[in-house]
Amino acid sequence: MKKLRFITTILLSLTLQVQAQEEEKKEYLTKKSMSANSVESTPKIDGYFDDDFWKEQTFESYQFVRFLPNNGTLSNQQTAVKIAYNDFGIYIAAKLYDDSKEGVKKELGIRDDDSRNTDQFGILFDTYQKGQNAFYFKVSAAGVQTDILTSRNSQDYNWDAVWRSAVQITTEGWQVEIEIPYAAIRFAQADEQEWNINIMRKIQRLNETAYWSYVDNSIDGLINQSGTLTGLYNLKPPLRLSLSPYITGYINKAGDESNLTGTIGADLKYGINESFTLDMTLIPDFGQVVSDNLIYNLGPFEVYYSENRPFFTEGIELFNRGNVFYSRRVGQSFGELNIEDQDTVVSAPNSAPLINATKLTGRTKNGTGLGLFNAVTNRTFAEVRDTVTGEIRKVQVDDLTNFNAVVIDQNLKNNSSVSLINTNVQRLDGGRDANVIAGDFNLRDKTNTYQLSGGGAYNYISSDTGKISDGHTYNASLAKISGNYQFDIGFNVENDTYNPNDFGFLSSPNEVFYYAWGGYRQFQPTGIFNEYSYWLGVDYSQLYAPRSYQRLGTSTEFWGQLKNFHEVYVNFNYRPLRSFDYFEPRVDGKKYFRTWNYNTNFNYSTDGRKRLQLNFNFGVWQAPDRNQFDYWYGLSPRFRVNNKLSTSYSVSYNKQNSSIGYAIASNDELGSDDMIYFGERDISVLSNLWQVNYTINNKMGFNFRLRHYWSKVDYFNYFQLMNDGDIRDIAYNGRPTAEHEQEIDDTNYNAFSIDAVYSWQIAPGSFVNIVYKDNLQESNELVNLNYGENLNSIFSTTHYQSLSCRLIFYLDYATIARNLRNKKG
Repeated sequence: MKKLRFITTILLSLTLQVQAQEEEKKEYLTKKSMSANSVESTPKIDGYFDDDFWKEQTFESYQFVRFLPNNGTLSNQQTAVKIAYNDFGIYIAAKLYDDSKEGVKKELGIRDDDSRNTDQFGILFDTYQKGQNAFYFKVSAAGVQTDILTSRNSQDYNWDAVWRSAVQITTEGWQVEIEIPYAAIRFAQADEQEWNINIMRKIQRLNETAYWSYVDNSIDGLINQSGTLTGLYNLKPPLRLSLSPYITGYINKAGDESNLTGTIGADLKYGINESFTLDMTLIPDFGQVVSDNLIYNLGPFEVYYSENRPFFTEGIELFNRGNVFYSRRVGQSFGELNIEDQDTVVSAPNSAPLINATKLTGRTKNGTGLGLFNAVTNRTFAEVRDTVTGEIRKVQVDDLTNFNAVVIDQNLKNNSSVSLINTNVQRLDGGRDANVIAGDFNLRDKTNTYQLSGGGAYNYISSDTGKISDGHTYNASLAKISGNYQFDIGFNVENDTYNPNDFGFLSSPNEVFYYAWGGYRQFQPTGIFNEYSYWLGVDYSQLYAPRSYQRLGTSTEFWGQLKNFHEVYVNFNYRPLRSFDYFEPRVDGKKYFRTWNYNTNFNYSTDGRKRLQLNFNFGVWQAPDRNQFDYWYGLSPRFRVNNKLSTSYSVSYNKQNSSIGYAIASNDELGSDDMIYFGERDISVLSNLWQVNYTINNKMGFNFRLRHYWSKVDYFNYFQLMNDGDIRDIAYNGRPTAEHEQEIDDTNYNAFSIDAVYSWQIAPGSFVNIVYKDNLQESNELVNLNYGENLNSIFSTTHYQSLSCRLIFYLDYATIARNLRNKKG
């Protein structure tokens, strides 16, 4: 009987202990709330809390909940946080305790680079409590700022606010102090406010990211899992008005010729009300933006290049709907040059000068987002020489052109949304005009588990004489976006005349595409992995008009993070049937069939916390029936010399053996039918990228970037494309010729660029930037050159170099007004 009572007591005790642990777990996994205090004074932002402002506050100590790894468990380190506010802004103070002997990691980096080997503290504000958009401010232990305009589907690192922060390393860890002016964020005017917030801490030595209010990484979304901030009374949105005038001087050199130029301009921000901001760039100059990663394009489609111009990268999330807004169109030369037979082109424009650009963006307290964009580009002209008379004249290429976009985006319940966008391009000298209207929707259930989404667009192109063409597209999908098991099934339809490319980007219309994929995601550590996922998918496509089969494909992939924080990725794609390519021939109604093929790719990366990090990948593609075999590999080491200096090098090589593709189209000997010639060629592409980052302090740094891209295309056989999509051998007359010992389709292409940037933040929002650029492109037929000979050819070619110095000075009404009040006081 005594033994029975003892066993019963033990079991009861264990049961009560488990229940207590479960209750405790439920408590720390629930949504948290914090109150802010109103204070009349202003602290000195120095990373210390010894002034009266903070002495009046009580710090609350927390154990944050891990996001990665071991999601849902408590961090071993304590974090004490306090939030206060006055009539100017929000103030955050945090003590980040750390009992490790290794100390706090604090590698320096440039602003907005949150990938360095450093601890971090961040705070996220969802001021309208819609769970879809937020302002995210981070500070590293080295004092480097990062600010992000975060939405449900994207993170805009190009958004830059003006705010102050300071850090101090202490014997107990480190601490951070932040001042965020109301002018840096947007919120509704109300007597009492409640915001959604979350606070992040990253302990770099552990690769641990944890949040104040628990974020379940099996649930889609970060903002929608925030806690709340209360105690905000009588906040008044300030007059948000700032001007950033700048002056730039250039020394330009092309070969032996050089010249001096200069520009002046300004960026203006004006808060129309508490929700909406007007941005204008006046006499813009983008000469200091990073060089494009140019490539040699053999395919039938336009190459998509990323936007690098600051005005067009900051705060454009609202416009990213339906692929109908591609900001690189603004400033692109569109015009076609029509000249007489006796004329030759002396020079032609490669861009259209931007006169000005304006955007209005914001979101109301009811969750209605509104975006307005307008830009004007100037006329361009080419110089043409008459070979008979020798006369040189100018011929207009591009019209004076206006680009306009309007978007409305409405937040709905359960993190859902619906949006509508219209883009319009007007060429004011009689050229063609284009208009596109598009809409989309995302509907989620209460648990944020399932999502029904879709959309569509209609375009209309016209000229002074009337309609040129119109077209449409639509799509829909059903997906499970949270939980361990996830899936997505859907379709996309583009008719054969859909063309949004006057302002948008679409590689090819005339396609009906179906897809389905499903997979499993393991979020908790198990076995040798911290987390992993694997997916299976199938896709099928056909032409819209006529309804003709194109291709069928299957795919599978696996990604995993090991317990030592190495990462591995493997995928395998298989096309079991022949597929028809209706775009490679470059002629409507023609097609080229590709035989069954497969490819696989493998990637492996080591722990980024280590001084030396390696990223390695290789892959193969094979079409056995045509003896086609491609392979590629890449290696990207990154070495951190110390907390100020790091360097990285990336090399990749791709070899396509017996690649078959379009070469040229011409009339046959009778001149009755078009003949399309395909060529068999070996293609090799070697790309080198070397970067050096030297950060002097958190306000000053130097970045160096050198890229060399080398592509060789060596033809050795030609075919005629038949009507059934097959190819047959043909003796291709005229290649080579007496003037060209090699095939004149052979191409040896080089793109070389250097971007060296010194940046010094002389005051909040004010900078001195010194930039050196060196660019060249070279194309010839010398495919037999080895690497050394090719380099000699590059350095003997004319380079286009520039050295520029820009002073940007930030003038903010709210800051100036506060300083004047303080002086009077």
